[in-house]
Amino acid sequence: MTIIRRNVKLPRMLPCRTLKLSTTRVIVTPNLSAPAYKPKLVEKDKYHEWERNSLFRAENGSKKPVYSVVLPPPNVTGKLHLGHALSSTIQDVIMRRKRSMGYNVLWLPGTDHAGIATQGVVENYLKSKKGILRKEIDRNKFNEEVWNWKEKHGNTICQQLRTLGCSLDWSRETFTMDHNHTYAVNTAFIQLFERGLIYRKKALVNWCNALKSTVSDIEVENMAIDKPTNLTLSGYKNPVKFGLIYNFAYKIYDSNEEIIVSTTTPETMLGDTAIAVHPGDNRYKHYKGKRVVHPFRNDTIPIIFDEMVDTQLGTGAVKITPAHSKIDYEVAKRHRLPLIQVINEDGLMQTVQMFDQMRRYDCREKLVQTLDNMGLLKSVNEHQMTLPVCSRSGDVIDHLPKEQWFLSCRKLNRAASNAVQTGKLKIIPEKYVKNWTNWTEDERDWCISRQLWWGHQIPAYKCTVDKDVIWIAATDEILAKIQASKYLRTPPEEIITERDSDVLDTWFSSGIYPFAALGWPETHDSFDYKDFYPLNLMVTGHDILGFWVHRMVMLGIELTGHLPFDNVLLHGVICDNKGAKMSKSRGNVIDPIDIINGISIEDLKSKAIEMQQDGILNKEEVNRAIAYHKSNYSTTNGIPECGVDALRFTLLSQDVKSHFVNFDMHQCNANKLFCNKIWQSIKYTQLSFDKLKEIDEEVTQDDLTYFDKWILSRMADMVEKVNTAMDEYDFHIATKAIKKLIYNEFCDVYLEATKPGFDGDEETTRYAHAHTLSVVLNTSLRCLAPIMVYVTDELIPKVPVFETNIVYNFNDQNKAYFDFPLTENFEIWRNKDLETQVDRLLTVINLVRELKGMYNITNKIRSSINVATNDHVLMLDIDNNEEMILRLTKCRDIKINFDLNKNYVSTFLDKDTEVKVVIEDDGADTIISAAKEKLKNRVKKLEENLDKLESKLSSKHYVMSVPEHIKLIDREKLLLKKEELKHLQRLI
Repeated sequence: MTIIRRNVKLPRMLPCRTLKLSTTRVIVTPNLSAPAYKPKLVEKDKYHEWERNSLFRAENGSKKPVYSVVLPPPNVTGKLHLGHALSSTIQDVIMRRKRSMGYNVLWLPGTDHAGIATQGVVENYLKSKKGILRKEIDRNKFNEEVWNWKEKHGNTICQQLRTLGCSLDWSRETFTMDHNHTYAVNTAFIQLFERGLIYRKKALVNWCNALKSTVSDIEVENMAIDKPTNLTLSGYKNPVKFGLIYNFAYKIYDSNEEIIVSTTTPETMLGDTAIAVHPGDNRYKHYKGKRVVHPFRNDTIPIIFDEMVDTQLGTGAVKITPAHSKIDYEVAKRHRLPLIQVINEDGLMQTVQMFDQMRRYDCREKLVQTLDNMGLLKSVNEHQMTLPVCSRSGDVIDHLPKEQWFLSCRKLNRAASNAVQTGKLKIIPEKYVKNWTNWTEDERDWCISRQLWWGHQIPAYKCTVDKDVIWIAATDEILAKIQASKYLRTPPEEIITERDSDVLDTWFSSGIYPFAALGWPETHDSFDYKDFYPLNLMVTGHDILGFWVHRMVMLGIELTGHLPFDNVLLHGVICDNKGAKMSKSRGNVIDPIDIINGISIEDLKSKAIEMQQDGILNKEEVNRAIAYHKSNYSTTNGIPECGVDALRFTLLSQDVKSHFVNFDMHQCNANKLFCNKIWQSIKYTQLSFDKLKEIDEEVTQDDLTYFDKWILSRMADMVEKVNTAMDEYDFHIATKAIKKLIYNEFCDVYLEATKPGFDGDEETTRYAHAHTLSVVLNTSLRCLAPIMVYVTDELIPKVPVFETNIVYNFNDQNKAYFDFPLTENFEIWRNKDLETQVDRLLTVINLVRELKGMYNITNKIRSSINVATNDHVLMLDIDNNEEMILRLTKCRDIKINFDLNKNYVSTFLDKDTEVKVVIEDDGADTIISAAKEKLKNRVKKLEENLDKLESKLSSKHYVMSVPEHIKLIDREKLLLKKEELKHLQRLI
């Protein structure tokens, strides 16, 4: 028999050219070129080759089963962060596995125009680089600048997704401001308008003064103010103080009495239109039908009775300002109160002459002083409050009445709710169904217009004839006039039209993305829409379930008649290794590219300072980031190079379905070493195959050894666990099963078990080991391939294989993708009795190691092992595997049921089996005594810690107030400590 081996670079798939199938003939495979795993070397040019060969392109009209997903489009201004990396890796694992199982997979990439974010970035760019303000150029010119910026800088994240190994179909890449998507957005708006679901009205909106636009609820952050706090706001020279409550009085009309109200926004009293008290509050019953005098408007406002008033808060009397409070706005609707707007869109006061054109918070100071001079101000106290702040600009949000476009959600919500209730739409994990119910029960309509220049300009026209006005949704002015003429009964040419200058909320555009990206509304002409819609799955963070997933479902059902996808997988928010959410304010954000390439602590500092210069971080955030880097990366002088595969594996080693997903940099570096472990196992296998000699007879399954059969059984168990975990999106279980098999069982045990065979004289034993090595490596690397994409692509073709393997044949040499191992193909090798038997033998080995470690018995002194047992199966196993036991324990010899006259330390495998290690030292008594005392102290300390932890976990305060994700972490700590205690107690 001839084994052919070359050191040249060979094609990935090597077809078998021999006619006779043989269990002793090896197919040509290339040797590993490097002595150890180097991420940069492995990853170099691989993605370019995949893309060049169109490996990720979906086929139209294929007879294969279809699996389709769209990537949640990242902002065109964005750069890859760990949240993106987590979400994209989850999707990529699913897509790659589906392809390797024979599916026609579409994973569609695209970017979002991100109206507010992109406009802000380009405004800053024009101001800093060209000295131009947006208001100095017209809308068309500004949008030209945005397009120019997008072409130059807007594809960064797409290149980073390639670096991450994401197997996206780039031939179908889309952008939410492309012509096709813009057409889809306009069509959606017009259809919803014509169905009466989009309408225009005046209502309260979130207004950002700095952006000069309404913003969605998701763009408003609630800042907790626990004590008087000074904030620096745009347009103000001096800081503005928040965290105070102002108590002032209204005089009862035609009376000497007064009623005291409390407020954190005294300047809004200029727009008060009522005072509200609870109908059951006896303190104010006699004020029924009374009115109070407004001190600045020379009129009176009523005292009303409403159950929304909290009698325990403040004085129990509440000022009602419906034009600037969403709660008050609802009260006003119930009591038919007027709206008096006293703050305009520039943040200036209006309506009351003495305060007109003053900035809001400047007015506050003057108004409070005036109330004091009038004898109406009663007190100013510290007060905890929540301040709505724009996440985009940092400015405090105003609530203003404004005429806007709204989408009526009641009907759409019913359909979305029904989809989940009937099981047509599955939300994973199920704990978020409650959140879904909350969103779909919210009957508030959705404000969809924004006062920006960059975005989809609303396809609606204000059509006027004399004093008659009507709004028409249409794709152009001519169609708008024709439509309006039917209602205004005027020839189209006599109608004056003006297009709405507002743009649509970016979430509206994103809401139609799953079907618009596939060709809707041209459903008859679009092969993608026919072949791939509805989607099979949507993967995104749980934090945008309501803002995006909910809206996609509403709009998908209404506009296409179908759910946009059948399943929603919601993953957690990324956190650092201590469980703190990653954010600029905490300074704990980690750039995935820094993890992949590595970065020194000096360069981390320089990068943070550069981000401050670019306006991304403020000085305080830079200081926090530098402090975090020193605290976490000083011992390693920064972030070590880990590579893409270690990053992906680490991200999926946590339960992605939990509320928060922790990322541990040290674990990531350890997973790079895991890659090297795999690398070395391939080298060992290649060298072992070189030891094979030609034999005449074929090798059969009868030639498999004790440990061959054991590792095959463990492999079958791993394949089952991985397939079940992948199907349930429990990637952390899959990664654990793969790592346990490769690292702990295959590398640490089985490879050692094969060394005597490869070094021995039995040629059939060598072949049995070789067949097993080939199958276990091929199987485990194929299970790992969707997760660690680069290293498996490099190594799988280099695993030596036989023409016919006695265990299992992978017949995928000519396929684009390696077949994913299926549970049913390996079930035949499951042998639980054998696993139990080997587990006892391995436990003996581990106990010897533990004893040597606990009693400081060095490997230089080759100790003796004695096993006292009446277990005849274990005796036989020890006898048959003596050489391997001694290799793994670094001991001299092993005896069974041998009387010892020397000093030894021991522990029990079970009640019938004792494992002993002889201490070859004159001072053995002293060594044993000191070690046991040290061990007892460790046990005592651990018991004390366990008592404290159990007491904490059972306390009423802990049970009632601690978040569930923290409880989960604490329970894991408790289990680990109990397991550690169990091990230590066994050694005493």
